[in-house]
Amino acid sequence: MKRISRLLFLSLCLIFTLIACTDKDEVTYSAKASDFEGVGFERNGQKIWVFEEELFIYAAYNNPEAKGRTSIDKILESEDAVSGNYYEKRYKNAKINTEKDMYYITAEGISLTFKKTGERIASDEEGMEYYTSEYQKK
Repeated sequence: MKRISRLLFLSLCLIFTLIACTDKDEVTYSAKASDFEGVGFERNGQKIWVFEEELFIYAAYNNPEAKGRTSIDKILESEDAVSGNYYEKRYKNAKINTEKDMYYITAEGISLTFKKTGERIASDEEGMEYYTSEYQKK
């Protein structure tokens, strides 16, 4: 009888643990458009931010064969960037829409998607992380 009650107890513990770990809709970090305004985000010499409906991208274009290519690299590549050069791009009519932990940025024919993965971290569509020096405004 003791053995059966122990097995029942362990089974219930396992079931409750599995239930607690399966909440996939939980969003830990909330994306706000203001995260990209002002300071914005940066990664290894690439910086992106929005100011007064204008999207700014300052970036060194990485070798297209290199690992760790970013969404910004892909945009620069589509505009015939030369590897090793530094670019300052401005795109008008920038809009930032957010939903849960996602940022959707559009401006003059380009679109970027980022996911807020930390208090000061956003990841692009390629999984590359960008960091900001400011904490989210409440």
